[in-house]
Amino acid sequence: MFDWLRGTEIQWSPEIRGIIRENGTPVSGLKVVRELYYEDDEFNDSTVTDNEGRFSFPRKTLRTRRVLFDYSIGLFLSVSDHPIAGGQNRFFDIRWGNQLDGKALNLLMSDMQCELTAEEKNFSLRNLETPDGAAPWFGAKCTFTHASIAVYSDEELEEQRLERERELDEQDRILNEQNKESKS
Repeated sequence: MFDWLRGTEIQWSPEIRGIIRENGTPVSGLKVVRELYYEDDEFNDSTVTDNEGRFSFPRKTLRTRRVLFDYSIGLFLSVSDHPIAGGQNRFFDIRWGNQLDGKALNLLMSDMQCELTAEEKNFSLRNLETPDGAAPWFGAKCTFTHASIAVYSDEELEEQRLERERELDEQDRILNEQNKESKS
């Protein structure tokens, strides 16, 4: 009867593996910080890039009773004490409701190549479990080995935008016809 009081375990962060580059060259010895947020909970950990610029973080879960409501969850990756940027240089930023789980995000974060000198780009994550379902946008200075599976291309996003415009135009046309008929 009170099973919901025991809580539910959610994925707070998938396993993360990547490479940090600066001007195309892998950077060793950089401190990479992972920041996780869920309502009032927060967690931070860090790792240091190896000689080839590689870094990784294990999967992180959180036990919570709050899954009945949409609470914002966030995952941020940055380099701290960056010698050129001065302070933190955030290279990945995603926020979503309730949990950061799903095949697309897990694939995306399994092999990322991040360029600290790049401009941040916005991406739209696919919802592989429910293709018509909502999925988060995120910002990154990275490319992703599995982007063709996990992320919408610019062309696909443009097609979605045009399709929404066509749908809105059709709705406007129908409303205008109904208004004309009601005035007659």
